[in-house]
Amino acid sequence: MSEREFYHVCSEGLERKMIFRNRKEFIMGMNYIAVCTRKFDAKVLCFCLMGNHFHYILSGSYEECWKFGNEYKRMCAMMMKRLQDSDNAMKEVEIQIKLITDKQYLENAIAYVLRNPIVAGFRLMPHQYPWSSADMYFRNSYVESGKRVDSFTTRELERILNSHINLPDHYIITDAGIVSPINYIDYKTVENIFGHPSRLMGLLSTRKEAEFEVFIGIADKYNPDIEELKDSVKELIGHQFGVKSVSQLSLEQKIILCGLMRKNFHASRKQIAFITRLNMETINKVI
Repeated sequence: MSEREFYHVCSEGLERKMIFRNRKEFIMGMNYIAVCTRKFDAKVLCFCLMGNHFHYILSGSYEECWKFGNEYKRMCAMMMKRLQDSDNAMKEVEIQIKLITDKQYLENAIAYVLRNPIVAGFRLMPHQYPWSSADMYFRNSYVESGKRVDSFTTRELERILNSHINLPDHYIITDAGIVSPINYIDYKTVENIFGHPSRLMGLLSTRKEAEFEVFIGIADKYNPDIEELKDSVKELIGHQFGVKSVSQLSLEQKIILCGLMRKNFHASRKQIAFITRLNMETINKVI
């Protein structure tokens, strides 16, 4: 390991709201990463933004990595307040930060972060998911279409970044308005860690979510993929209640559904809350 320590920084998943609901909000989330890299002495090895949570593997001191995670959370909260009229959605969300203690743990942590879309049920390869750094590694060359930062006015940059932070002149902003991750991702360190693309591909194709989440303390046990769970629940409520959507259920029926999801699918409380839109206090009383 280098003198800089490595940390897995992640947010708890929101139970009833999404941080990023659409392309515009994901783009804002991507650009917040670039802003945070300029504010703090923390390098980004990899990241993945999901609808209701986010993951990073960072290198740096504990203090700088903790500041990075919490500043990113603050920026997301401000975005949600402005665009979603949601004042307190992120208030109770804790930023978890775990020290990565050895090379094997580091390899597994990077693969775990980049596998998030697959686990969530997306039918695509990790490098095809647009809101992660999965396509940054082991490339012969990387040419990003777009324009250099120094070709934009100060006002244009502030509008793109939602920040007054200054970016280096050579940074590229893509045609979609995204600060290209190639500008700030520490891809060389990741390539040195894995040594060969076959090692990274091997771990990306290996399902270890259950043991890894238990190891890092962010889950009690492995739970079904949320997309897979939603499909199963849709079929269940059709047979059980004769409806097509959870939103059509009465409160009493939703409470019954909580028990059925726990019994039939081993769903976690957070997954049940996400699908039923019931608060955690209610769910804790019935399962």
